[in-house]
Amino acid sequence: MGVFEVEGQEFPDRVSFNHYLAEHYDALIEDDLYVIAGLTEHSREGFLDVLRREGYEVVEDYGGIQKISCDFGGERPAEFYLSYDVEENVVLFYTDMRKTEEIENTIEPLLENKPGIHYLYISPGLLQDIRERIVSEDPATEITEFVAKRTERTDTSSRFRPDEWRTINYYGRDGLESLREMEESYGVLPRIMEFNVPGELRFRINHEGVFKLKDGSLLRLFEHIETCIEEALKVKRAYDQTDFRMVRASESLEVPTAEPATLNLQNTIKYHELDDLKESLSEEGYVLLSSYAEEGSLYFTTEIIDQVKKSSFRIKANEGQIRIYPQDGSDLGTFYRFYEFIQDSVDERAELAQV
Repeated sequence: MGVFEVEGQEFPDRVSFNHYLAEHYDALIEDDLYVIAGLTEHSREGFLDVLRREGYEVVEDYGGIQKISCDFGGERPAEFYLSYDVEENVVLFYTDMRKTEEIENTIEPLLENKPGIHYLYISPGLLQDIRERIVSEDPATEITEFVAKRTERTDTSSRFRPDEWRTINYYGRDGLESLREMEESYGVLPRIMEFNVPGELRFRINHEGVFKLKDGSLLRLFEHIETCIEEALKVKRAYDQTDFRMVRASESLEVPTAEPATLNLQNTIKYHELDDLKESLSEEGYVLLSSYAEEGSLYFTTEIIDQVKKSSFRIKANEGQIRIYPQDGSDLGTFYRFYEFIQDSVDERAELAQV
């Protein structure tokens, strides 16, 4: 059995498709509905070409929505409905197939690994904001499951053993109170949360842009998805403002010039921490070339090759700031991946300066 079936009609965009699903959800979908969000720098047709090269085929066309299928070697093909936003290059995949089989073996590695594409990264701070917004609107809200993490270099306050990194998996109806207590006592930040808004909505959200509707109002879920999209687009706009080009200096000489994006840090980098930073980058699939560092008022520069996204960039850093310089053939997925690395391994409160 494949993905849920929709009526043979056209949907001009994801908004119309979302409303259709919200109106017909109970009749259409028996299992949990997953919405997987991502961003791309490919055009609509270019993105479809990427999918075709990866073994996907369009099996139904509904105008602004395509039904796609991929044979990944499982007991049945993985099927999704695809929405592509031509203005913001946002992609959404909808399915009621299994997370641990059809989703994890197809769409998730596509968004994580392919150049020019990335999943919709949701920062720990945004997850906290979403939680508090939901609780303020519906005080009876429960968090029934969460995964929270404290990274090795974080400066988030912790009452107990602040030098230890940790990951906590929690199940229980008192998850809201427990998560707040653990944030204060152990300095952890959320990566996954499952909400139960009594009589309204039960859903799960993770930091890789995967939303799971278990029960309740699909329109309410789409509101939270749109909030996450708007925040992610701020990062994309910072990337769009970067630039790399060759400038003619004379008749026989061209020189490269680049406009960087700037990450402002609250947890400053010290010279003695650079070796650990380099090691963390290496563990995440980065190769550093032509690195140079000076003590005192820290100065650090290096070229970085992203072996996952097959792209490269250069950074220049001081204690409180990292400037990211695109290289020829810069990649949106590389930019997002590095931004997430900085928030995860250097400073979870790092923010991109808005140009």
